[in-house]
Amino acid sequence: MPYANNQSVRLFYQTWGEQAGDDPIVFAHGAGGNAASWWQQVPWFADRHRVLAFDHRGFARSACPPEAFSRRYFVEDLVAIMDDAQIDRAVLVCQSMGGWTGLGMALEHPERVSALVMSHTPGGISTPEMDTIRRDAADRRPALTSPFAHWAVAPDFHEKHLALSHLYTQISGFNTSLDLSLMGRELQTPIDLARFSGYSIPTLFLTAEQDAIFPPEMIHLAAAQVPGAEVKMLGDAGHSSYFESADLFNRTVQEFLDGLE
Repeated sequence: MPYANNQSVRLFYQTWGEQAGDDPIVFAHGAGGNAASWWQQVPWFADRHRVLAFDHRGFARSACPPEAFSRRYFVEDLVAIMDDAQIDRAVLVCQSMGGWTGLGMALEHPERVSALVMSHTPGGISTPEMDTIRRDAADRRPALTSPFAHWAVAPDFHEKHLALSHLYTQISGFNTSLDLSLMGRELQTPIDLARFSGYSIPTLFLTAEQDAIFPPEMIHLAAAQVPGAEVKMLGDAGHSSYFESADLFNRTVQEFLDGLE
């Protein structure tokens, strides 16, 4: 299994579809996942693209000590991974927390990003109205009543797809040494919106009706801050449409990429 290195941390990644001709796709997971989260995307895209999935530092196979776990390293970690995989430029598909990595990469190293997909994430974009929506959504969440339920999917997902709901929590369970409380404040630090001056990377925001973490109206407001960005709704999924509605998610991403050709 390949590893890249940054700041003395070994960063796990895997690639597939080495002979595919279209732009490479790099998948950046959210705080409830790791590289294994993309099990429904990797086989789907590997026929047309070189595909890379990685574990952020501190997650699953990218172990690091607590003092080295910080979101501020995520962008340079991704640079190290792409360099090690000999990928000069890629489409970034980013879920939730991964949006901070992807949007940070787009702003700091735009020459390395051919397109950006922001799945259920504001990626550090913040406005007072967005903050209010997020707080109100958190206050309205009822208690979970099943060990198979999870806030990162629709509230009724476990009732419709019990085994998949269990699989979601099992994949999350691979993050055995992770303490996300170390990163909480960092995810609240907003991006300076002036940095979007001159921004020209094709960007797609994805959201769904039952996202209780970053509600759709919040994602629409985030997208409005990004020049040229599109927004697509993916039905009645929750926060993890890539997992809950994989076929629709995959087709929507591919249609976006096809439209750039």
